[in-house]
Amino acid sequence: MAYKNITGLILVALLLSASFSGCIPDSEGGASEKNTDKIFTVRESDLIIGTLLRGSAKANKKHKLFPEAACQNTLIWIEEENKRVKKDEVVIRFETQNLVEDIEERKLAIEALQKSLELKSEERRILLTENQSSLRVAKDSVASAEESYARYYKYDGKKEKEAIEASVKSQAKVFKNTKVDYRKNADEINNTIYDDEDARAVAMEKLETMKNDVKLKESAYKDAGYKLRIFKKYTYPKALTDKKNMLEQAVLNLEKVKVSTASMVIQNDSSFLRVENQLENAEEELTRNESYLSMMEIKAPVDGILIYGDVGNRHSRTEITVGANYGRRQVLATIPEMDNLVVKFELPEQFHHRVKKDDKVIITPDSAPTLKLTGHVSEIAVVPVNQSYWDRSSPKIYHSEIVLDQQHERFVSGMNVQVEIIEEVIKSAVNIPVEAVFEEEGEYFVYLKNTTDIKKQIVELGKSTDQYVHITEGIKAGDQVCLYSPYE
Repeated sequence: MAYKNITGLILVALLLSASFSGCIPDSEGGASEKNTDKIFTVRESDLIIGTLLRGSAKANKKHKLFPEAACQNTLIWIEEENKRVKKDEVVIRFETQNLVEDIEERKLAIEALQKSLELKSEERRILLTENQSSLRVAKDSVASAEESYARYYKYDGKKEKEAIEASVKSQAKVFKNTKVDYRKNADEINNTIYDDEDARAVAMEKLETMKNDVKLKESAYKDAGYKLRIFKKYTYPKALTDKKNMLEQAVLNLEKVKVSTASMVIQNDSSFLRVENQLENAEEELTRNESYLSMMEIKAPVDGILIYGDVGNRHSRTEITVGANYGRRQVLATIPEMDNLVVKFELPEQFHHRVKKDDKVIITPDSAPTLKLTGHVSEIAVVPVNQSYWDRSSPKIYHSEIVLDQQHERFVSGMNVQVEIIEEVIKSAVNIPVEAVFEEEGEYFVYLKNTTDIKKQIVELGKSTDQYVHITEGIKAGDQVCLYSPYE
C-alpha cells in the first residue's frame, strides 16, 4: 500500500526513520524489544505554532574604525582581534614618515612662494611707476598737440594770413602809386618840347626806368596775390591738417599707452594672483597634512571588543595586513556596543504572509542551546531583495530585525541563532512528532501501540510545527505511537 506524509517535513522524517531498524510486530502482533526507542508517548502540553528561521546577533550600534586622512595610510600596527579594549585606547597606527617629509617639503615650497610673491609685489610697484611716467609723457604730447593746433587755428594761421594780405595790399598800393607816377611822368615828357635831344634822351631813359619799375611793382603785387592764394588753398589747410593729424596721433598714442600699461598691470596682477593662489593652496595643503598627523592613530571611541573588518556589511572583504595601504574611510575594524544587541534575519518571501511586525520570538544561540531569549519582530523590510545580490534568479528575502526583551551577558555580537517566530500557542494540546503521522486515501492515522499489538488509529489533525502536530481527535495523552511504519 502507498503512504503519503502530511508535509514535506514528514516525508523527510519517514526517510530518516527508514534508516533505522523497524518496530516489526512479532508473531503475536507485539513489537520487538529492539524498537522500543521508536515509540513515543503522546503528551498534552502547550504547543507553539511558529516559523523556524536562522539569524545572527548584531550590535544595534557599531563604531567603525577607518582612516580619515586623505593620504597614503600605511598600516604599521593594529590591536589583536576579539580583544577587549578601553575607551580612548590606541588600537590602530599608521606610518607617519612620508607624511612628515611631505610637510617639510611643503614648508620649503611655501617659503619659496612667499619670496616669489614679494618679488611680484616689487615688480608691480616698479611697473606702476613706469606706467605713470609713460602716461604722463603721452598726455603731455596730446596737450602739446592740442595747444599747437589751437594756436595755429586761432592765432598763428590768422596772423600769417593777415601778414600776407597786408603785403598784398601794400604791394597793390606801391604798384598803383608807381603806375600813377609813371603815367604822370609819361604825360609830362610827352607834353614837353625839348630843345636839347640829350635832355630828351635823359627824360626818356628816366621814363623807361619808371616803366620797368612799374613792371617790377606789378610783378611783386601779382606774386603777393599768388602767395595769398597759395596760402589760402594749400599752405593753411595743409598746416592745419598736419597739426590735427599730430593731435590725433598723440591721442591714439595715449590710448595705446593706456591699453599697454593696463595690459601690463593685468598680466602682473594675474601673475601675482597665480602665485598668491599657489601660496594659499600650499598653506591649506600644509594645514591639512599637519591635521593628518593626529589621524595616524585611531583610538577606541567606547569600551568594547575589537573585530576586524566591517561587521555590518556582509559583502565586505577587507583583508587586514600590516604594511598594506588603506583608503580613506575604508573600514578596518568595528567595535560593537554589546549592551544593545539585536538579531538580524532574512525572512523568505514564502513566509512573509505568516510573519508580521511585533510577533513574539524565541531566540536560541547555536553555541548555547540551553539559553532561551525572548523578543519581538521590530522591523520587516518593505521591499524584498535577492538573497544573493549578484544573482537575480536567487530567492527573494526581506531583511528583518528582532529586538530582545532583555539583554544577556552570554549573548554577544556575531552569534548564529535559531529564530522561532511564534504565530500561536495552543494550550494543553495533545501533540506528537510529525513522523508518527501517516496518510492513506485522504485519511490520516497513527500506529497505536497497546500491550498486545500495534494497530492503525484514524486521527484528526490540527495545526503543526516543523516537529510536532496537534491531534484534535483519535488519541489521548499517555497513548503510545510508533515513529515509523511497522509494515515496511
